[in-house]
Amino acid sequence: MAEDEGRFFGARRSWSLRQRFRALDSYGLLLLMIMVSLIVGSISSTLHEDVLAVLRIVVLAGTFLFALHTSDAKRAMYFASVVLIVIAIVLSVIVSTGTKTGDAVDSIAAFLLVLGALFTILRRFAVHPVITGQSVLAAICVYLLIGLGYAAVYGFIGAVDPTGLFGPQNTAGTNVIRLYYSFITLTTVGYGDFVPYADTTRMIAVTEALVGQVYLVTIVALLVSQVGRRRRQITSDFPVKPDPDA
Repeated sequence: MAEDEGRFFGARRSWSLRQRFRALDSYGLLLLMIMVSLIVGSISSTLHEDVLAVLRIVVLAGTFLFALHTSDAKRAMYFASVVLIVIAIVLSVIVSTGTKTGDAVDSIAAFLLVLGALFTILRRFAVHPVITGQSVLAAICVYLLIGLGYAAVYGFIGAVDPTGLFGPQNTAGTNVIRLYYSFITLTTVGYGDFVPYADTTRMIAVTEALVGQVYLVTIVALLVSQVGRRRRQITSDFPVKPDPDA
């Protein structure tokens, strides 16, 4: 058991928080930051909604920046990301949350930040020579970011067509409701308290449910079973059958 734990976690078990922040592939710490983004995103207040909207973008931007650092992003990616973050924060400050334009801008900014973090993590994960515990944590980070990304898409739909999300009774809901609905759909729990109304929303919900299930039963399950093995070794376990017509 101790040997398996060492293979999964490696030497990072004894690292300090500072070492984890500075090191590459600190996806356990990134996972915690994504969880903080979820908690901040679930805060709701009618009195300070504009402030909370900016706070959500700032926390998400910080998570994105750490994803860039721990994934060893290139300098050009840093520059483009900083420009994106500045634009997102400025727009969140200028526009007023609660209006169609404000909610749409907030959703687009959140979606772009999540998309950038997803691209950065996947790019780094693709060059991992050995499947480690950090590889599994990176895959879990991607899973949570997928839920955040879909929540942003639902937010945009709710801003453009409030009745197209949950119908004329529930309108577009709040940010926490959209986060809740996104992860309930991603995990296919299906409580049924919120149901997609428009055909477009229904099809987007279908894609999220499919992505969530296929991702868990294939990518994450395969990674967990292959921890400690090199990619070439994994590939050799699944040889490609030659094409007889080639």
